[in-house]
Amino acid sequence: MPTEHWLDDQAEQRHSQLRRAWREELHRAAEGTNWRQVEAENGAREETRRRELIAVGLANGLTGDAQESSIGPWSEVGSSNQAGRMLSVAVGSDFQTLYAGSALGGLWRGDFSGSSWTPLGDNLYGGVSSVLALPGLQSGDPDVLFVHLGATSLRVSYDQGVLWEVPTGLTSLNSIRGVARLQDASHTILVLVQTNSLGNAPALYASVDRGRTFAKRWQSPSNGLASMWIPRRGAAAATHVYLARGGSLLLSTNGGATFQGVGTIAAGVGDVVLTGSEAGAPTLYAMGRISNAWQLLRSDNAGTSFVSLHTPGDYWGALCASSLSPAVVVYGGVEAWRSGNSGANFTKINSWGSYYSSPATKLHADIMNLSVWAHPLDPLVEWWFVSTDGGLYKSANGGLTPQNLCLSGLGVSQYYSTHTSKTNTSLIVAGSQDQGYQRGTYQAPLGAGPSTPFAQLISGDYGHLTSSNGSHDLLYSVYPGFVLIQEGQDNPQLLSPFTNFPAGSNHSWLPPIVADPLDKQSFFFCADRLHRYTRVSGATWTSVIHSSQVFSGSGASYLSAMAFAPTDPQRAYAATDNGKLYWSQDHGTTWTLSQSSAPSQHYFYGSAIAVNPANALEAVVGGSGYSTPGVVRTTDGGQTWSAFHTGLPSTLVYDLCFAPDGSGAIYAATEAGAWRRQSGSSSWSNIMNTTAPLTLYWSVEAVQPDVIRYGTYGRGIWDFKIPAGPATAVYGMGKVNSLGLLPAIGVTGTPSIASNNFHVTIANAIPLQNGLVAYSSGSASIPYLGGTLLLQPPITRGPGFGLNGQGFASVPMAIVPGMVGTTRYHQIWSRDTAHPDGTGWSLSNGLSVTFGL
Repeated sequence: MPTEHWLDDQAEQRHSQLRRAWREELHRAAEGTNWRQVEAENGAREETRRRELIAVGLANGLTGDAQESSIGPWSEVGSSNQAGRMLSVAVGSDFQTLYAGSALGGLWRGDFSGSSWTPLGDNLYGGVSSVLALPGLQSGDPDVLFVHLGATSLRVSYDQGVLWEVPTGLTSLNSIRGVARLQDASHTILVLVQTNSLGNAPALYASVDRGRTFAKRWQSPSNGLASMWIPRRGAAAATHVYLARGGSLLLSTNGGATFQGVGTIAAGVGDVVLTGSEAGAPTLYAMGRISNAWQLLRSDNAGTSFVSLHTPGDYWGALCASSLSPAVVVYGGVEAWRSGNSGANFTKINSWGSYYSSPATKLHADIMNLSVWAHPLDPLVEWWFVSTDGGLYKSANGGLTPQNLCLSGLGVSQYYSTHTSKTNTSLIVAGSQDQGYQRGTYQAPLGAGPSTPFAQLISGDYGHLTSSNGSHDLLYSVYPGFVLIQEGQDNPQLLSPFTNFPAGSNHSWLPPIVADPLDKQSFFFCADRLHRYTRVSGATWTSVIHSSQVFSGSGASYLSAMAFAPTDPQRAYAATDNGKLYWSQDHGTTWTLSQSSAPSQHYFYGSAIAVNPANALEAVVGGSGYSTPGVVRTTDGGQTWSAFHTGLPSTLVYDLCFAPDGSGAIYAATEAGAWRRQSGSSSWSNIMNTTAPLTLYWSVEAVQPDVIRYGTYGRGIWDFKIPAGPATAVYGMGKVNSLGLLPAIGVTGTPSIASNNFHVTIANAIPLQNGLVAYSSGSASIPYLGGTLLLQPPITRGPGFGLNGQGFASVPMAIVPGMVGTTRYHQIWSRDTAHPDGTGWSLSNGLSVTFGL
């Protein structure tokens, strides 16, 4: 059981607000740049890339990531028992299967026992805010899954998440306010949106083909934020839609085609959340935001009139009422609050701190969603589901006794940092968001899913794990308010009292700390000044200002990253929150401001620094890359820096590390996934293939000569195994030629110097025509010649060839020593003069080749 942190009961609510503000700071960008929109576009491109890869694989009889296995196999580490933020749930058409949506961990399938969790949404971008499960298209088909992702994204899958399609027909959306289904013969899906009509007027879209296409069913003639509630059982579940628009209550009895005004909720309502109980007439509950304060109101006459009940002090948007009793209503904030007397008064289901002694039966903090599933065949059965920052719960009695469904196999942990001991690589410590400081002993995967359980040693948010010698003998980490120190690798103790931050210092919400490589009893604290802590005795550390350098001013507030060179601990590098870069040659005592930087560097929040383990003069700094390059590099010890971001999308780089094998390859953990830049390459490459989840990658560390470990913010910890030798893989989609065929690129031989037999092949091309092999150092997906250019410019036009009478050619490719260890991307362009688009060219799919000795 974890030990509670030392802060007061209100710390959880304060930290939720400060955490959001801190994340905004990290995403520093020019005025007018919407970083969320940029990342949504990154995510959409990655979804498209994966869909194409999966489609090509299925067409060639491949499954999973077999089509890209040569990039490097991925394996899921964990945590297998410490779940993160969950957002939604739906019950399958068999009344036994659960589909659960997480914040940044995709969609999962399980059951009412909380076992057999299987990921279905690793190729989706964004949190699954809502999920619907509908009967399959034909008898015997699996459930159709419809999900709401992010602000305005919707996806549907007809094969349990193998492929996700984008529904059509929804236009001019400002936001999505809710998704629901009617229990009619068509299994109608309704999507409530805010549109740009009248500025932000609500509208209702409907699909009668299980989510493939939508048509607008109703447009509000007036403005106002909206919320809808549809009865969950009874005849009205097929026809009735209750809709709150600001302070007005509307009703449709024809599935949302038309609405009539029923009553007034309250005057001056801005935002609103609506729910109801079928056991009343129905009884409706509305949480309205009036004068910047939430108020709960109730209607006992189906919305004709409402009475004010309660002003919650802790409300985040979750509200639900029982289908069996109109008196039972629950709302959520940091904690869940339940009323059994129609909202006259509320009591906490449990205090958030009680979770840590009874995680199986007590709700975790931060209630993200509340829902009730009414059993269609039993009018006396309903199940409550509570989505929290620590997993999903069920309850058969209105929330009174919750049961945790996420204690095994649900891999949705949210990690800021991982640290694997260099003296015993089976020992892993991780700092998480809201699931505390965790420790686990690595267990090799026996199949799909998270393999390693973690123990939560103390609750809260922890990051920036660091030690002097790479072991866990003395391991430092930071919590928003103190430094946590673990002593002992095999039998760890968390030293108490905790170590305070320097009095009066200005720093980030989760400030970086760096262990002193020359003294394991010391560490550095990054703020507006650089502080050095040294152990006095026992659990007592004292701090001094280590350097006279003031890092605030001229737009900067504090140090945001620092690192020492492994081969020369006198040399250090530092970055600030506005892109200023410094270097030191005397262990951080004096600092020199670099006079060179990338364009618009003041929009750069430096969040990560990595130094080449074999060359103290080479370092890279990563950070916010929305209005300036997200990575810069020095090869002269910090005196000059140059942009080093080619191939990366505009994104936030959270962490960087060099490969441990001395190759000079660099790995990046970013908001847009996991990336690698190999030595000698001119571009970064996406290394996620279709097995690694599409989520936010927050940390990266080298744990074995051939293993890179990533910590994600929503899908736990994952290991990437560096390929041992030469390898090839196909990717992307080619262009259908005038014969109706897809030209297919391939290989014969081995891409190594020793083999001397490597050929790139083409099949299904136009017979007796000419072509060429084009290649570059990165992959892309760019409209070109009526198809898709799969190469990142600049592009080299390689050897030409002639096709035989069957449209086949085999082209020898030269390999020289400088190519060993690098990856090159290839595409074949061949003549197709009869193509109806008039371009005269046909394009193959892509081929990545990693060259070996």
